[in-house]
Amino acid sequence: MDEPQHTAASPIEPRDNRPERFSYREPAILRYFRLLWEHRGLILAGSFLPALLVAVILWLGPRRYAATFVYERPLAESEYNVLQRRFYSQENLDKIAARLREQGLTNYVQKLDQARTQQSFERLIRFEVAPMYPRRLQTTDPCTSEKISAFKARLLSIKVVGDSEEEVAGVSAVVTGNIESVLPLYDVRNHLRESLQKLRDDAAKIEANRFTLSLGLQKETAKLEKLKALQDAPGEAASGAVTLQFNVETTPLSFQRVRATTPTAGDLQELLGSNAEKYSFYGFLPMSYQIRAVQSKIIDVQETLTNDTEKYNFYVQVLDLDNRLLAKIEESLLTYYTAQQYLGFLGEQLRAYQDQSVADHLKSYIRKTENLVQVNTRAGEKPVVFPVPKGVVKNTVLAFILFLMIAMFAAVLLEHWRQRQRRPVANGGLAIAVPDRSPG
Repeated sequence: MDEPQHTAASPIEPRDNRPERFSYREPAILRYFRLLWEHRGLILAGSFLPALLVAVILWLGPRRYAATFVYERPLAESEYNVLQRRFYSQENLDKIAARLREQGLTNYVQKLDQARTQQSFERLIRFEVAPMYPRRLQTTDPCTSEKISAFKARLLSIKVVGDSEEEVAGVSAVVTGNIESVLPLYDVRNHLRESLQKLRDDAAKIEANRFTLSLGLQKETAKLEKLKALQDAPGEAASGAVTLQFNVETTPLSFQRVRATTPTAGDLQELLGSNAEKYSFYGFLPMSYQIRAVQSKIIDVQETLTNDTEKYNFYVQVLDLDNRLLAKIEESLLTYYTAQQYLGFLGEQLRAYQDQSVADHLKSYIRKTENLVQVNTRAGEKPVVFPVPKGVVKNTVLAFILFLMIAMFAAVLLEHWRQRQRRPVANGGLAIAVPDRSPG
């Protein structure tokens, strides 16, 4: 018979049948404070030393300077945005960079080249308006929306920041010259385009109305010839007193009161007003009066055609002038071309024109252009260049708070790592089977 095998097992540990005692756990906040206290050296060193380093760097760092220019210029929000886009455009920045190189300010040119966003440019050249534009809240009230759109700021300020007073003064001269003499050309271009559009519309109306007037003139001329033929025919009443008879039910009361002695076409037309075509009072007049009325209408159409022809010729000449002025501005926008140079060009064009009407138009245009340039006039000619505060205390406090939070978080991570290192390794029991070696 097989003998039963004996298994060696780990000895059974005696159990403690005594009732378990409740272990006291302190609040988490106390354990957290104890953890911070144990690592107070790390926290203080990790927060004070970086804050002190920031304070030393700011204190010993180079001081920056700034100058602010103020323009008394009403600007709507859309106009302000357009002004910023024009100034920060690549073509305008290239003009500013070229002027700065001419004055030896290559360091500032490098700063402009390194700036890639509008926020970076605003650290060097910043635009501000006062009062600020109201926020566009979602509203269904059209009156409120219209008031927000019509709101205009009163002051435009431009702040130039540099590393020295000489640099700020040089850059400020270039920037203000750009704003006062170069950027107005964009407004001049827009006004020229609007003027060209209006002139084209007026010329198109004359061209469209010319056929109608010519056709009406032919009709009235043919009518006049036929009326003259009827006048020479027998049976025409002699001129003299005229008696007009109308239906009382269909004739206006004012028309019934007209004396029947010597009525004129003008009197009848004034009384009838808009009903002149309805009653066709020319048909009630003697033949001689009808001929005079048609002749008067022919003269009126002829004068209208003559005036339209003169206007059309004037519009054609002005269109040619404005197109040449627009071409001059378009080819000059990519160069450092100023409004003063453009006004000089307008003066040369004015001296070359012999036609008085076109010369008067050009004089009026020069006055409007001068007004556009004078809008960008500074409130003060020489603003003060002042040092920009470094903000040592403010930035040091912010750096201390930031690194304090980082040091506290690092202390928590360090304590967690230590606890994992101290945790003992638990070993499980082993069961070993011993075979029976007895004979048989």
